[in-house]
Amino acid sequence: MAEPRAEISLADFLQYFPHTPAALAVKECARLTELRKYDCPSPILDVGCGDGLFASIAFSGAEVWGIDIDAKEGRWAAKSQAYAQIILGDVTQAHLPERFFATCVANCSLEHVPRIDLALKTIHSALRPGGQAYLFVPNRDWAKHMVSVSTLSRLGLPTLAKALEDAINHLFIHHHLYDAEGWSDLVKDSGMEVVTVRPVLSTATTVAFESLLIPSLLGWANKHLTTRWTNFPGARRILGYPAFALVQALLEAADGAPSAEYLVVARRPLTAES
Repeated sequence: MAEPRAEISLADFLQYFPHTPAALAVKECARLTELRKYDCPSPILDVGCGDGLFASIAFSGAEVWGIDIDAKEGRWAAKSQAYAQIILGDVTQAHLPERFFATCVANCSLEHVPRIDLALKTIHSALRPGGQAYLFVPNRDWAKHMVSVSTLSRLGLPTLAKALEDAINHLFIHHHLYDAEGWSDLVKDSGMEVVTVRPVLSTATTVAFESLLIPSLLGWANKHLTTRWTNFPGARRILGYPAFALVQALLEAADGAPSAEYLVVARRPLTAES
């Protein structure tokens, strides 16, 4: 089966889809593809680790520490066996070992933290000099590329389009939405050096994500009721190939421009003052 713009790997999707709604699997698998372009030496700090599925696929065999404020997610992270240590707590207040981690990854978690400045300072302190952070963060205008929002704009209804865009960002609890310069300035304020801010994840992933949201609602509801996205991963594995074919069709039909997120690559300086 051909792969859609090499943005999502079939192997990753077949691991993710049994355990998560299809909409979430699209985004997470695309981030895995991007992260694999970089060397991530251990020990690794996973900020907002969630249930541990991402780390178990991305960092097999590495020493990984996870931190998450949600105790329910932390329990699933512990069961995933992806982590050497699980820290249940607020990253803005956590006392992590200083100058310890060679790598930090924040997989679309920082935008949900009201005091993101404190979170970034924690990351800076925990990285060893020269250690790098890979921060997936949303593009300020990501929701404008949703079919529903862009259709309202094309129909000459900008007020309704903006209201829907704001409602979507409120639903996803996005406290922070910036352009590339805004994210760069925020990270620099923490004391880290910004290596690059790369646009990643195509408009097509946003369109696929939106298209799959309604069938994914059962997973969202199940998560609130049982703390799990899916109850029958074995049964969902049978649907993995046809689900991937549907995702591939959605991605191929939409715009491939990278408009959804940024990957901020930052580094703790090597200077003594750092």
